[in-house]
Amino acid sequence: MKLHTGGNAVETQGVIASNQFTIKQSPKAFQILSSGLYSNKPMAIVRELSANAADAHVLNGNQKVPFDVKIPNKLDPQFYIRDYGPGLSEEGVMKLYTTYFESTKSNSNDFIGGLGLGSKSPFSYTDSFTVSAIHQGVKTVYSAFVNEDGMPQIVKLMDGSP
Repeated sequence: MKLHTGGNAVETQGVIASNQFTIKQSPKAFQILSSGLYSNKPMAIVRELSANAADAHVLNGNQKVPFDVKIPNKLDPQFYIRDYGPGLSEEGVMKLYTTYFESTKSNSNDFIGGLGLGSKSPFSYTDSFTVSAIHQGVKTVYSAFVNEDGMPQIVKLMDGSP
């Protein structure tokens, strides 16, 4: 989704010093971005991951194919959303998926997302979750978790076939 990010025309006079604001990478910042954005955390996870699944189908041109949603129940507490998009390569997971505010969807109105925050929404409810990426016929499984320093981290667990 395209967002207006253009600057404003600003005229200044008599400026003695200037500096841009930055964001410090810290456990507190990640906590606010992962959890502080959502009032209904379980519904936010479903919404954000479903939006990403729908966007993945747009990428593959298969919007008429449904994505799978597995809701937890008493016998099986597992929750997942599985799309049939192009998947992410290992580099895509390690660089794009793990970078807040990084998105490949920022330059098109064909997509729902574009902020680079939705894939991290499970951190609003849990300190760890599994990511499975099927890319070019190879399924790679990762574990995303909040480490002992309070920082989100991802590790690759396995390669295999889908």
